[in-house]
Amino acid sequence: MLLSLLLSAFPAAAASISARQATGICDEGCMTTFRAALARESALWPQADIANDPFYNTPANATGARPGDLIRWEDVSSTVVANWTGIPGGMSLSRMIYMSEDIDRNPVPVSAFILLPYSSATVGDPLGEAPFKTIAWAHGTSGNARQCGPSFHRGLNYAWEGPLHFAANGYAVIATDYSGMGATGSPKAFQYEAGVIHAADVAYSLVAARKIIGHRLTNEWAVIGHSEGGMTAWRTNERLAKAGQEELLKAGKFLGAVAAAPALRPAELIPRSLEIAGTTKPLGAPVHIYLLQSLSRLMPDKFRLQDYLTDGAMALLPLLDSGCLNSAATLFSNFTVTQIYKNTSWTTSADLQEWQTKVNGAGPHALAAPMLVVQGLNDTLTYPENCEKDFERTCTAFPTSSAELYLVPGLDHDQAFYAAQPYYWSWIERLFAGTLKPQSACAKYTAKPVTDRFQLAYNG
Repeated sequence: MLLSLLLSAFPAAAASISARQATGICDEGCMTTFRAALARESALWPQADIANDPFYNTPANATGARPGDLIRWEDVSSTVVANWTGIPGGMSLSRMIYMSEDIDRNPVPVSAFILLPYSSATVGDPLGEAPFKTIAWAHGTSGNARQCGPSFHRGLNYAWEGPLHFAANGYAVIATDYSGMGATGSPKAFQYEAGVIHAADVAYSLVAARKIIGHRLTNEWAVIGHSEGGMTAWRTNERLAKAGQEELLKAGKFLGAVAAAPALRPAELIPRSLEIAGTTKPLGAPVHIYLLQSLSRLMPDKFRLQDYLTDGAMALLPLLDSGCLNSAATLFSNFTVTQIYKNTSWTTSADLQEWQTKVNGAGPHALAAPMLVVQGLNDTLTYPENCEKDFERTCTAFPTSSAELYLVPGLDHDQAFYAAQPYYWSWIERLFAGTLKPQSACAKYTAKPVTDRFQLAYNG
C-alpha cells in the first residue's frame, strides 16, 4: 500500500521512466529497487509529503525582512514530537524559519531545527541557571530537494552521529536546513556545495534563534559539520574573518570550527570520482548530478542539463527529485558514466572554477578562530589527499593559523567521524572552557587504534 501511495505521488515521473525502459536506462528491476528504497526513505519523514506541513510555507511577513530576522518559531509539543521518533526522552525540539542571504546578499528564507537538553544543570550548578553552551550544526549531503532538509526527518538526518550526541552532552544545537531546503521562497532553490551561502545560513541561524531563546544560549558558539557540512564549517570560519561581515558577527563570539571529512573543492573531487568509476563501475551517490542541477539553476545559460546528460539520465531526474540521498544513491548505483553523461566537459570548465571561487568559496583564506579538521584515510567520498592539500594551502598562505588536522587510518567517510568523536569532543569542551590555547602554527596528528579488529561498516 505504501509503495502504491508513493508511486501515486509522482505518476508523471513513473510514466516518464516507463517510456524510457526500452532504452535500457531503468528496467523493471531497477524501478522495483528504487521504489523500495524510496519507501524506506520516506518512512523517515514526519509526514508523507512536506507540502502537507504548513510550517514550511514561508509567511507573508518575510517580505521586507532582513538577514537575521526571525520569521516563524514553533516549539514542537511533547505529543507531536513523537513524529520525530529518533529524539530521546527529555530533549526538546523547536523549528524556525529565519532570513539568511544569497550569494548577492539578498534576503532568503531558511528553515532550521533547534535542540535543547532537559536541563543545564551540572555539578556545581545543580539548579541549571547557566545558559547552554551553543553549537551550530552543519549537515552533510542529504539530497537536493525541499523534503531533504534535516528538520523534515524523524532522526534529524544525522541522529547520534551528530546533533543528538551534542544535545545529550548538554549543548544547545542550532541546525540550519540550508536555504532551498525545507522553507519555501528560495528563488534559486537549493544550492549544493555553496559554501559561502551555507556559511551565512549558519551564522544567521544563531542571530535569529537568539531572538527567542537568547537567554538560554551562551554568547560563545562553535560550528561542527561533516562532509558538505564539514566544508560549511570550514567556510564559516573563513567567512567570519573577512571584511564586511558585521551582520553575521551578530551571531555571537565565535570560538572555532570542527570540519569533518570536508568536501571542499567539487571541481577537484567530482572529476576524480568520475575517473575512478570509469566506463564500467556504477556511479553510486549522485552528488555530481546534484551539483550540475544547482549550477543549471544558478547559471542556466552556462550549464544546460540537456547538453551533458543523456536522454535516459534526463528521464531519471523526476525520480531523483522525488526522494533524497539514499533513494538517489540506490537509483544511480545501476548506471555508469557513459549511461548518464553525453560528455563531462562541465567538470573541468572555467565556469565551474569561477563558481568554485565565488560560490563554494575555495581559498585559501584566513581563519577567524581555531579549526580542527577530521579526515578518514580510507574516505572514498572526500579523498584524504585532497583534504590534506587544502589544509596545506591554508597553512602555507597563513602560517600562523591555529589549525589542526586529525587523520583517522582505516576508516571511510562516516565511520571516521564516529571514531574521532572522543577526540573532537574533548577539543570542543576545551574550546568552551577556555583551556584550548590557540596554536601559533598548523599541526597534524594521526590516530592510533587500540586494536586491528574495529568495525569497518557504517551503521547509521
